Amino acid sequence: MKKVAVSVHAHDNFSVDILKGLIGFDYIHLDIMDGRFVPTLNLNLDASRLIQSQYNIPIIAHLMVETPLKYIEPLIKSIHAILFHFEIKEDKQLIIDTIKSFQKVTGMVLNPQTPVEAIKEFLPLLDIILILGVEPGWSGQKFNKNVVKKVNKLAEWKKNDKEFDFLIDVDGGVNLNTAILLKNADILTSASAIFNSSDPNSIIKKLKEIA
Repeated sequence: MKKVAVSVHAHDNFSVDILKGLIGFDYIHLDIMDGRFVPTLNLNLDASRLIQSQYNIPIIAHLMVETPLKYIEPLIKSIHAILFHFEIKEDKQLIIDTIKSFQKVTGMVLNPQTPVEAIKEFLPLLDIILILGVEPGWSGQKFNKNVVKKVNKLAEWKKNDKEFDFLIDVDGGVNLNTAILLKNADILTSASAIFNSSDPNSIIKKLKEIA
């Protein structure tokens, strides 16, 4: 059975009410954006603390920021995992070491155009690989089917190399149709498919059950 993450944005007016009534999901995926790495600005770092105060569900912080090191300590007490982008210029090894020093789940994110080969040297150190199915920054975009090949390649590497012990997460354009293509993903992250549904809990349940 798949794990499902419900994706929300850390905007200024964030309210945990957006999650009200949702059941059966495994993670809360919090998008944090600095307005520079992506055009959108969603930098309400209190959002994770608000979620933690009402939900005993692991929070995955997805840092769409140019300088991840700046955000680790302010978030660390209220999150389960920190994911940062391969495409940033900061020292990636230092970021990994810093996250791990807090005993937190560590992950790296790949934009749609970045090949998985680019991060192969880091794979033994990572707990989650997040593959984006759309360009980062906003919800509701069309799914890029090229990411399916990336997911399958990562799954093959993990199967053949005992050094690798990461979960494969996919975010962006994930719905009941695209999820069928992602049989080798471990986590399906979704916002639009869940929140735009008249029966969001049914969508969560069906995503979890997709083989």
